Amino acid sequence: MFQTFRDYLASKAYVLLTSIVLGSVGGIGYSVIALDRDNHLAAVRHDLEQGLHAATDQIQLRFFEAVLVAKHIESILMVSQEFNETQIERVVADLRNHNPGVLAVALAPGLEVTHSFPTTGNRKTLGLKYWQVPEQMASVAQAYRRQSPVVDGPVPLVQGGTGYIMRYPVFLSDPDRTTKSFWGVISIVVAADGLLSAQRHDFSDTDKYMFSLKEVSTVTTPASPQADDELFDHKPVITEFNMLGSRWQAAALPKNGWSAYSPQSPYLLGFVLFLGAILLGVLWLVRSLATKKENARALLAEAIGCIDEGFIAFDDRERLMLVNQKYLDYHPEIAPLIAPGVTMTELLTQWEKRNPDASTVRDRSTWIAERLERFRNPGVSFLEPASDDRWVKVTEAKTPHGYTVGISTDVTAEKRAREAAEAADREKTEFLNNVSHELRTPLTVISGRAAFLRNSEQLPQSRRLNMALAADASPDQETATAIGAYQRFVSEQGGGIVDSAQHMLRLVEDLLDWTKVARGQIQLDLSVVPVAEIVGAVVADLGPDAQAKGLELTSAIDSRASVSADRIRLKQILYNLISNAIKFTEKGQIHVSVTQEKGRIVFSVADTGCGISAENQKRVFQRFQQVDGSMSRKNGGLGLGLAIAEQLATLHGGTLSLESTLGEGSVFRLSLVQEENARAA
Repeated sequence: MFQTFRDYLASKAYVLLTSIVLGSVGGIGYSVIALDRDNHLAAVRHDLEQGLHAATDQIQLRFFEAVLVAKHIESILMVSQEFNETQIERVVADLRNHNPGVLAVALAPGLEVTHSFPTTGNRKTLGLKYWQVPEQMASVAQAYRRQSPVVDGPVPLVQGGTGYIMRYPVFLSDPDRTTKSFWGVISIVVAADGLLSAQRHDFSDTDKYMFSLKEVSTVTTPASPQADDELFDHKPVITEFNMLGSRWQAAALPKNGWSAYSPQSPYLLGFVLFLGAILLGVLWLVRSLATKKENARALLAEAIGCIDEGFIAFDDRERLMLVNQKYLDYHPEIAPLIAPGVTMTELLTQWEKRNPDASTVRDRSTWIAERLERFRNPGVSFLEPASDDRWVKVTEAKTPHGYTVGISTDVTAEKRAREAAEAADREKTEFLNNVSHELRTPLTVISGRAAFLRNSEQLPQSRRLNMALAADASPDQETATAIGAYQRFVSEQGGGIVDSAQHMLRLVEDLLDWTKVARGQIQLDLSVVPVAEIVGAVVADLGPDAQAKGLELTSAIDSRASVSADRIRLKQILYNLISNAIKFTEKGQIHVSVTQEKGRIVFSVADTGCGISAENQKRVFQRFQQVDGSMSRKNGGLGLGLAIAEQLATLHGGTLSLESTLGEGSVFRLSLVQEENARAA
């Protein structure tokens, strides 16, 4: 039943897709037309806003000129203490020439209008007592309290129409010139139309614009439009500005409101219809291609599901495309989230949240960042934890199209075997460390006591015996000879014990050093070391050993060279290299040289010994390994000297290399950073 229903839906998928595409085209077309209309409206509003800013600038300039005229009249009153009508008329005429919107300039000493310029058309205002007109008195009182000019409006004008009145309070000095008293008010009346007539957008033209200019009730709170204000019902352009200490608001709107469409809307509608027709044709092609692609995808999914390893694939945007059941079995804690479309970052985040071993947020972030770096730049395989205390080996690769595929293989058994081997190796290292510590103390005692026997003739008992023989008047020659032979025998046996004890101590020290290297417990005490001093001391110490075998030990050292190294550990490396050369060289010479090469100091130890074959050259640097590993080998040792030397060279940031020819000899080269370069680093 379900399969039949699904097949039915699949057969109708094209119709559904067509409907979605046409709906999308229609929606996109509508959005484009609406966006174009919004852009057009925004441009119109911006242009109107610029015009409104220019208008408000002009309004401020008009009233600034009015303030200057009022100040001029005030200065005339201060000089003459009486009206100089001729001079005041001239000032007012000049103001009206610059600002035709000024209807009148009224002087009200004692708050009673006595003069109005020009007189024509303004006689009705003469004799007006402001305290008798509350509408007028409010702005007069405000100017008096502030002692600065204020603007009142819009108000009905006696001259007709509406306008704005600037109230300028006048304070004149008393005759004694010590204080000022309130004289009265200068009122300058400006018609509303006269404020805006010179603008690019003539907001006074009621056939084109609706315009409002009024004072805001408070300075900090923007004015709210009145509910019955028709202008504010259509979202006008609004700007606020300061004028003469008060906050004013100007609003403007085209007479017919905002346009519902832009001029380009008909062209855009035609384009949308054309695009819809094109898409209908394209959908016929997409249908056949989609069918083929789905069949291929189904085949691929079935094939991937059959393999016995975890498989997962992501597209070039790191979104999941395919995953098989084996991969889900490896990660059951996030299996419900592993669905096509989920990103690799989301999977890693969810896995970390469900991982009980996750400690801190910083650790999780670091792990996710490192894992993403491996995912985006796949290289060698790596291990990753899975559920049920299992481990999988992850191998990832990039396809030519930028996709990322990953194969997860269960390697729990191999990992546990390796961990068991590493645990056994650690136990062996611990055992060697403990044994070495236990052996070093008795060997040191044996070596010390044998050193006394090596010089038996220096023992107090031997001296007393020799003194007794010397004191005997008739010594027995045979007895003296026997005593001398006995002392030499004891010295020879003591010397043999000392040599063997010292050899065993060196083996124990090698074991202790190796356990420190294996644990990472060796700390270097770096300092600037003169090369000539170190090499010279080692060559001098090992010279007798070379002479004992009939070998020539020579050196060539650059006396100016110095390195940044641990003095003791550098000597240990050179001791191992030179003593090894002496051990494996039967005749000829051993030459130690020090050169400077490209900012590095290179120590070379060349011998004429037996040499090492190519297949064994890497083996000599491995622990407990010698070229001759048989029980009957001629040269003893644990096979740790070169392994320790290589590890110490690495700790110094250097390298230890070998060049050898079987039957001709070997050259070991130790390369360290030169002292100047080490300081620069």
